[in-house]
Amino acid sequence: KGDWWRHWTWKKALAVLAGAGAFMFFLLVAAVVYLYQKTPIPTDVSEAALQQSSTVYFSNGKTEVGTFTADGIDRQILNSNQIPQVMKNAIVAAEDRHFYTEGGISISGILRSAFEDLKGGGNLQGGSTLTEEFAKNYYATIGTSRTVSTKIKEIFVSIKLSHLESKDWIITQYLNTVPFGNNAYGVAAASQLYFGEPAMKLTVSQAAMLAAMVNQPGFFNPDPDAGAAYTSLVARWHYVLTNMVRDGALTQQQADEQTFPKVLTENALAAGWTGYKGYIMQQVESELENTYGFTEQEIDTRGLKIVTTFNLGMMRELYAAVNQNVAQMRAEGAPLPWYAHVGAILEQPGTGAILAMYGGPSYSASNCARIYCQLNMATQNREQVGSSFKPYVLSTAVSEGMDVQNSILNGIEPMCVPPDSTPQTRSELSQATLNCPPPGFEVDIGGENSGHGLSVPVAAAISSDPAFEDLIHRAGTQATVDMAKAFGVNTEASGLQAKVGEVGMALGIASLTVEEQATTFATLADDGEYVTPHVIAQITENGNDIPLKITRRQVLSPAAAADVDYALSFDTQPGGTAFPNGVLSPARPTIGKTGTTDDEESAFFLGAIPQYSLAVGMFTNHQNGVYGGQTLNNLPSVNGQPSGDGGNWPATIWDTFMQNEFGNLPVLLLPQTDFSCCTASGAPFVKWDQVPNKPKKPKKGKNPTNPFCPGHRHFGACPQPTTPNPFPTQPAPTTSPSSSPAPTPTIPPFGGATTMNAVGATPLQLAADDPAAEEVTVKPGAG
Repeated sequence: KGDWWRHWTWKKALAVLAGAGAFMFFLLVAAVVYLYQKTPIPTDVSEAALQQSSTVYFSNGKTEVGTFTADGIDRQILNSNQIPQVMKNAIVAAEDRHFYTEGGISISGILRSAFEDLKGGGNLQGGSTLTEEFAKNYYATIGTSRTVSTKIKEIFVSIKLSHLESKDWIITQYLNTVPFGNNAYGVAAASQLYFGEPAMKLTVSQAAMLAAMVNQPGFFNPDPDAGAAYTSLVARWHYVLTNMVRDGALTQQQADEQTFPKVLTENALAAGWTGYKGYIMQQVESELENTYGFTEQEIDTRGLKIVTTFNLGMMRELYAAVNQNVAQMRAEGAPLPWYAHVGAILEQPGTGAILAMYGGPSYSASNCARIYCQLNMATQNREQVGSSFKPYVLSTAVSEGMDVQNSILNGIEPMCVPPDSTPQTRSELSQATLNCPPPGFEVDIGGENSGHGLSVPVAAAISSDPAFEDLIHRAGTQATVDMAKAFGVNTEASGLQAKVGEVGMALGIASLTVEEQATTFATLADDGEYVTPHVIAQITENGNDIPLKITRRQVLSPAAAADVDYALSFDTQPGGTAFPNGVLSPARPTIGKTGTTDDEESAFFLGAIPQYSLAVGMFTNHQNGVYGGQTLNNLPSVNGQPSGDGGNWPATIWDTFMQNEFGNLPVLLLPQTDFSCCTASGAPFVKWDQVPNKPKKPKKGKNPTNPFCPGHRHFGACPQPTTPNPFPTQPAPTTSPSSSPAPTPTIPPFGGATTMNAVGATPLQLAADDPAAEEVTVKPGAG
């Protein structure tokens, strides 16, 4: 009685409800303020948001080769000025028309999505602004799950961002992180993926398509054959254009003029690992890992910009040269067998830059399993190189003092070559077969016996096996291996180190890569200075250049390199094994060397001018008669060259490319020889005079302590000789003030022909009865 609550009226009840409502509202506001203050902008950015693909470019730094991505995620971070305004306008028209005026959230959008959730009974749906979408994708502590707690956190962070960061910063970061389908994250990756262009070159039509894809990136597909996924995307594209007109970003006339853009084919969506680009990407990855120590994860996520040494025009021309010659084989009725491969490397002397590479027909060929298309035939595959190994022997001998102008090499067979520890080599003309006691190596190759001595250039030009087997014995097999290593050859992987003591090494029984061969000739063409062969010209991370790791070393003195070049300059001249196919121009100084193995299972041609070194190899899947029948000897002959020889198609491919690409280059001289002294090193050359011009009948004698002396012609002093050497060593030449005196006239002319030395020395007289080189190498272990 008298208590007001005992007598309820509707006014009292309304007052109580209003008071409770006010209290709840106060609590809600207090809670919102508290949570807002306690919700900082996260400092931990999502790893996925920071993850950037590393991009590889051709040497111009603009044309993209491909990208390295982690988990298939392709992303490249751009600055605001690298994203065109048309792209920003398109994404605003498509996703958030009030972006520039709202405070980070849309109240109407939140209420609408909440109403839809109440009807559906599921988790919170859409309603997010661009700022909210960016926040949930960019910050690690927000998360992407659609729950009430994450939505509240997303809202608060978005509001704070709208007050702390500019709208331009927010939309730039959004466009760097939003998915565009096909694992392309960010507008940079999407632009390259779909259109092959940097984002700055996006047109209105292209920008509208990308903005449309954000709505359903896992469903939309720009391929016209994709059915509903394509037609739905086109409808969304029209929607974006209509909204751009609404927002004033386009006129109606401009919108009406747009056509749906064409995108790259499906094969081009493989981030560059197709065609010859796959070999480039493979080689760049290998160099990043092995030279610069990057892990695969770092390559895929650190956003490196890698500019390569590969010249796009030269790459195209090299592939065109190979394809042209392969087509010619087919046209002549003898196509290149499926089990045969081509590898080629173009390297720049003086820099070590690999400018072009033929690693195989296509990294993404349909029959990869059969033709090993993802094995780079230029850099990864190792094959016996035949007589193209002889320049290493020649370089070793010259470095030890051999005179390439006056020394005489052994062209006589049969011949018995002892181990390195024994200095004598003996030759025999009086019997068909030479008794060669172990551990001697008997040299008796059909068609190789000249019957007399050979000058060094002639021996190199005709690729005389007896001359170089005797020469490597005198120079030393270990010294030759050391020389090859200095040139950049991996002496362990090639098997060279395991063959020390085998003079058959001179014939190319070890397995080298085409790249190693190209580097050797680049070194010879550049005064004997080795430069690390490389495919990376620049590495940039976050705008900072990472120092390159390129080494230089002097393998041969300039004078010794000039002497080696002098001897190798005759291979592409009449009488040489590369003539006439490997001849760029009679007036252009060129060094060259062919190489062919038993049964024509592999063939090489190495050639260099002062500006460029190009090595070309052809080889079968299996060597040494494995799965017999794999040979190159059934290919058509070019200009009379034996079909499977290095002077045939390898030299022809070399010539095709060099003529097309460098035919008009200025003519430069190779390192110049100076024969005013006895040798490049100033050392006497007596050791290298293996035979005189006119061999005499040997005198018989006995020497039980040395099986290589008794009863046979021998050269050099034998231990306790019983018979004097009937062939005294040649005296040292008389020095002349002339820089290029005539060579010692001890060899009759080769068919009367005189060929000019390309490096400026006097004419070389090739022996008339020296047979055209039939290049043969022994099987591994036969020596």
